[in-house]
Amino acid sequence: MLIVAVALSAVGAFPAYAEESDHESASVHETAHEFHPNFLGMFVGITSEQRREAGLALGIEYERRLNKSFGIGLVAEHTFGDLDFWVFAVPFAYHTGRWKFYVAPGIEDGDHGTESLIRIGAEYAYEVGEWEISPQLDLDFVDGEEVWVLGVVFGKGF
Repeated sequence: MLIVAVALSAVGAFPAYAEESDHESASVHETAHEFHPNFLGMFVGITSEQRREAGLALGIEYERRLNKSFGIGLVAEHTFGDLDFWVFAVPFAYHTGRWKFYVAPGIEDGDHGTESLIRIGAEYAYEVGEWEISPQLDLDFVDGEEVWVLGVVFGKGF
């Protein structure tokens, strides 16, 4: 129930993507951040110094865009350090322009066993040629603890 409430709150909090009028010439909105139905990316980041021992995090992300604003995906991320953890999650995303906001229920599997996890996060996309580079900030709620994850996604839409 908490997942549904957070997802609905996130969707209602941000304005819908505005359409360009026919009278406008090619603008930044038309040329920047083209909509692709699929996205595949690699994540590189670090975690906070509590539950995951300030480790290096590497992951892979896939998202299927349902339309210009909404998408659903899969995340598999491994955190290296004194304690090794895997995070597997299913993000429900809302896109507005270059911004992406998401909530992702999932699990954390590591030395302490398997725990339920809720990840909330945001990222901002920069286009570099055909590639997208997106700084990302996540907050994981797992077993009564909060874990911050900061990193960058390198990916490509297709």
